[in-house]
Amino acid sequence: MIATAAVSQTTYSNIDQMSGFGSCTTCAGAGANGTTATFWMKQGLSSPSMDGKAAQFFLGGNIAYSDAMWWKKLPVSTSTASTLHHFIYDAYFYYKNSTAVQGLEFNITQYFGGKGFTYGMTCDVRNTKTWKISVADTSSSSMTGMHWQSTGIACPAPPTNKWNHVVIEAERTSSNQIHYLAVTLNGVKHYINKSTPYRTAPSSWGGITTHIQLNGNQNQDDYSVWMDKYKVTLW
Repeated sequence: MIATAAVSQTTYSNIDQMSGFGSCTTCAGAGANGTTATFWMKQGLSSPSMDGKAAQFFLGGNIAYSDAMWWKKLPVSTSTASTLHHFIYDAYFYYKNSTAVQGLEFNITQYFGGKGFTYGMTCDVRNTKTWKISVADTSSSSMTGMHWQSTGIACPAPPTNKWNHVVIEAERTSSNQIHYLAVTLNGVKHYINKSTPYRTAPSSWGGITTHIQLNGNQNQDDYSVWMDKYKVTLW
């Protein structure tokens, strides 16, 4: 069943306007040990923007295929996180240079009890031109033990110089499987229905984190992505 709103749902809106974002570059690469990119973030931008307060994420540098990731830990306790089963990532993004983009990644991650559940998808613009899901290498993998698996759902470069709307729906099953339900881009919805095991995480990690990641191409061409009306719904 596709995740739908429930009475007990909680929505965190305007995440792009929140303070306290974390970021990294090498940790965004394979095995959390990638190469180094130039990257930065600016908030409260009036243009391009939908509500006058968009956030800009920049990726550049001179090492091919370098990435950068930005994350925001939401105000959700570990005990509350352990009760959550439904997740919706909903955001608008805008960019200008499709040839510079290798991929765009959108995630929600849930931590409790030494478990890590990554509900993550990437629009693989340059390689397979499909949506890929984050999949554990094995049933006992750590958080770095993952790979990207194509869903077969087309995702060539989204339109430039306009606001694109992405919605990702996923759930944690009663047997603690990550179940990808659907992805919607600009109003076109595709059902996924694929599952993967959770991964092990440090016992000190807890709560809910959401993030965006920009992946560099073979020339590491500079580009920016603006995010607006970025929200996460949980229940």
